[in-house]
Amino acid sequence: MSRSHVTALVRRSPIALALAGLVAVAPTAIEPPAQAMVRSDAPAADGLGDLHPLAEVSDPALQRQVEGLRPLVPVRAPTIERVERVADRVVRSTLPQFPVEGDFNLGQSGAEFGASRSGRMHEGQDVFARTGAPLVAVREGRVVDTGDDGGRGNYVAIHSPEAGQTYVYLHMQRPSRVGPGERVVAGQRVGEVGCTGSCFGDHLHFEVRPGATMQGRPVDPEPLLARWAEASDSRPVLPPGES
Repeated sequence: MSRSHVTALVRRSPIALALAGLVAVAPTAIEPPAQAMVRSDAPAADGLGDLHPLAEVSDPALQRQVEGLRPLVPVRAPTIERVERVADRVVRSTLPQFPVEGDFNLGQSGAEFGASRSGRMHEGQDVFARTGAPLVAVREGRVVDTGDDGGRGNYVAIHSPEAGQTYVYLHMQRPSRVGPGERVVAGQRVGEVGCTGSCFGDHLHFEVRPGATMQGRPVDPEPLLARWAEASDSRPVLPPGES
């Protein structure tokens, strides 16, 4: 996703608008040093939890406007940029992401969904990438399974209630960073590209299955991957891999 696209989404985000509005109102209401309010209920992981409170607002009218909001932060360019970064992460966590960060290629015909594999059907799409390239959750959801299952190698399966699908990542370099029952957000790192189990060359074998199980009838992931790649500004720049 381009920076301008994200910025536009950030500016339309309710959280971003709320933060920007608070930052904008303070300089006209308080004598220097200008101060503004930032919501204290924002998750600490998003970078707001470590902002230290300053002096209380002295203007009674402004006190009523921002009652219950903590902490106070100075209104300076670094603060505004920090709020934008937080809002950017919040917006990105609600949008589908391409599962591989960095250069990739979808491979040749044998890597496609439905290809013949020694008398059985290939049930996913191979995404070739460099060893150790980060793998991220494509949507917000919950981990339904992880493990090291023979030919699958290290794997993780994440169910998205919104999409009604489970996304399966196979052949990861090492056991997944997340465990069964754990909630993940779009873009959260869940593993790295590798070649564990039955595979030839480092790649992600990516499956899409309906429902909250790894046993659902697989569907072709390629249309989703193409859409997510375009939205994430990802490009297949590596030479085609071989399955």
